[in-house]
Amino acid sequence: MLSNSVIESSFMTGELSLDAAVIDIFKYNDGYIIITENSPFYPKNYKWEDQKSDVGVIAFGTHILNIVKTYTAAIIDGQVYIDQNIPNKLNSEDKLIPAHYLESLNGLEENFIIDRKIIISKKVKLSVDAEARHKISAVHSMVHFMSLALNKAANKYWNKNYDTDSLGNFNLDKASIFKSSISELQSVDIYRFGKSIKKKGFDKAAFLQDIDSVNEEINLTLKNWLSIGNEIQVEYISKNIGDLRLWKSFVENYPVVIPCGGTHIKNTEEIKDFKVEINPGESDEYIEIITHCKLR
Repeated sequence: MLSNSVIESSFMTGELSLDAAVIDIFKYNDGYIIITENSPFYPKNYKWEDQKSDVGVIAFGTHILNIVKTYTAAIIDGQVYIDQNIPNKLNSEDKLIPAHYLESLNGLEENFIIDRKIIISKKVKLSVDAEARHKISAVHSMVHFMSLALNKAANKYWNKNYDTDSLGNFNLDKASIFKSSISELQSVDIYRFGKSIKKKGFDKAAFLQDIDSVNEEINLTLKNWLSIGNEIQVEYISKNIGDLRLWKSFVENYPVVIPCGGTHIKNTEEIKDFKVEINPGESDEYIEIITHCKLR
């Protein structure tokens, strides 16, 4: 049944609530997975876990159940693979879909799991926690502006040509990003300055020596860039999770584009205040950049 089902994902449209039919339900870890024919929920990326997944509720008539996490799942030959169990190599016919995780079915376990005919094909209402989504989307958009400001501040520390960003600056973010964790109103991005970035032509020692002034420059640059509202768009070609999506905005009237699979706000006017701080990492090969946001 799963292999013949048309399953869409609508989080990239900005949709927060929709009705959809249940196409599968099964036990998973200590809870349950519910898969529907469409979903507004943003799922955790199984390859690059940066943005926190959506949470919210699913309504079976008058029964309201909590979705506490959303995984990415893959349907391969009719079988469902969740998160880290998804094979590294997928074929074009394999589908990536949102899988809603519930810790409890609140007494409906016997009905839904033992007699699955009761729930399969039934319409349910899925609703994302809009406040949580907004807080995560705001900081995710700010992280992209931060990365562009970081590239600008670090441009003078390169002594070889390297890939450039939309503003023409050498892309330090691309060259050294190691790990990212985007949650409500805060993102923690870890950058690694190992041997490979030195070979690319980046003067790590000089950059780290000037790190305080770099930090000040990033905040000043962002303040200037975001002094007026900047519209933001997410461009997508389909509702398939695996397809390319682009984050698009403007910096001083220059269009900027960054490939991104996450969710975003529509305009930086939604952000009241922000602060970027750079801290030492776990060793001299790493730095930590924390981006804080406040909403209006």
